[in-house]
Amino acid sequence: MAATPAYAATRAARVEAVALRPLSIVNTSDLEFGTLISSPVAGTVVINATTDVRTTTGGVTGAGGAPLAARFVTYSTGNQTLQVNHGGLPILSRVGGGATMNVTQLRLNGPVLRFIGPAGVLDLRVGGTLAVSANQLDGQYTGTFQIIVTYF
Repeated sequence: MAATPAYAATRAARVEAVALRPLSIVNTSDLEFGTLISSPVAGTVVINATTDVRTTTGGVTGAGGAPLAARFVTYSTGNQTLQVNHGGLPILSRVGGGATMNVTQLRLNGPVLRFIGPAGVLDLRVGGTLAVSANQLDGQYTGTFQIIVTYF
């Protein structure tokens, strides 16, 4: 009777942590409109800031991907009021050039003025509306936007 040889495998994995200090904000996920199909008719794509639900209008069809509102975590000393604003609306540029798409609106998951309770942590989410042109050139589009949190 022959013995069966034993095999072993190893693989490394990343380990990460983020430590926040009071009066800070960190981005935990990006605003993702997902994969889209354009047509000869322009349209829009909307990501709901609270539910991550994607809706489309006009000639745009959602075709998978992982639609998701952007998420930020803010940390304060607790029992503070804060104001949340965003910078300019982003313009998404096609990787490799040749086309752009405009985000026409950014939406928060709550009011601009907020109160943070004793724990000092606030989950802030941002959805938006993306304008897709008729016959939008295919490819990957990227851009950035800023969230500004003022603590009182």
